[in-house]
Amino acid sequence: MRRPRLCYVGIRDPCAIVGEFSALPSVTKARNEHRARSLEARIYAIYSELHPAEKRLADVLLQYQMDLPSYTAGELAEKAGVSKATAARLIRSLGYATYPNAKRQIRADQHWGSPRAGLVDPDQAPSGAVSLSRMVQADIENIRTTAEAVPERVLADVSQAIVSARRLWIMGLRSGYGLAHHAAHYFTLIKDDVRVLPSGGASHSHEIASITEGDVLLAIAFRRRPRVLPTILTEARAAGATTVLITDLSAAASAKASDYVLRCHCQSPMPFNSFAAAVTLINYLAWSVTTLLGEESLARFRKIDRLVGLLDNVSTPPLPVRRK
Repeated sequence: MRRPRLCYVGIRDPCAIVGEFSALPSVTKARNEHRARSLEARIYAIYSELHPAEKRLADVLLQYQMDLPSYTAGELAEKAGVSKATAARLIRSLGYATYPNAKRQIRADQHWGSPRAGLVDPDQAPSGAVSLSRMVQADIENIRTTAEAVPERVLADVSQAIVSARRLWIMGLRSGYGLAHHAAHYFTLIKDDVRVLPSGGASHSHEIASITEGDVLLAIAFRRRPRVLPTILTEARAAGATTVLITDLSAAASAKASDYVLRCHCQSPMPFNSFAAAVTLINYLAWSVTTLLGEESLARFRKIDRLVGLLDNVSTPPLPVRRK
């Protein structure tokens, strides 16, 4: 059952939003019982229950969470295209008494990006029932909300850029490392000259020096992103490459340094990020590029199939014996 909407009218003073919080009804006991301390965990705990306008504002809060103390509630509401009343309602639903109170708690959060931020209490060991169905539902929600938020035009432009690229560089940093190799597995099946960064023993400077005009750099990096990432993206763009960043909603400096940003929802009932949405985006891009390349991709499939028979010791179904 959908909870009733609350309407607030006649708010003209931008400062009035702070005073509204005390008049808002308290959130349900169930929400309080499952709420974790960090802003991100609080949002993810109730995200599926939020109205569309509240979800837009929640996304803005996640995107700007590192700089939240620098913004007023009205400025954040404007970025999300929602009313101040919606901002007031969401802040209270997240368990903060007032927006200034939320800013103080977020500023004091020492566990951003850590698995401890996903715990109900960062100083208590994980406990409680583990549910596969909850994990599945969370991943489905991540994929759905990510797909709804990424513009089709951006996906089309990224796909075309990869098709036209002289060379495709795929960089996976920290938790993005494994995803980069997942992406490379598909893209090396599809097109020539695909490189994975960082390669064993190489330095960033040696590798980035080889990026040139006509290349595409696909960077995959989630929270806690290395501080050097914005510089890498800036240097790649300066060399004439197109830069694409697959990341979460919190990316700021690295997003500004990218030509295209694909933001993924990563909420999870476990203490870790879920990368189901990121895998889905990579799968989509591989499918899209394959289709755009058409006969060229088919020719590469055939070439690889022939070489697999010659070079790779893999199990395959036996070929049927032709009867004479």
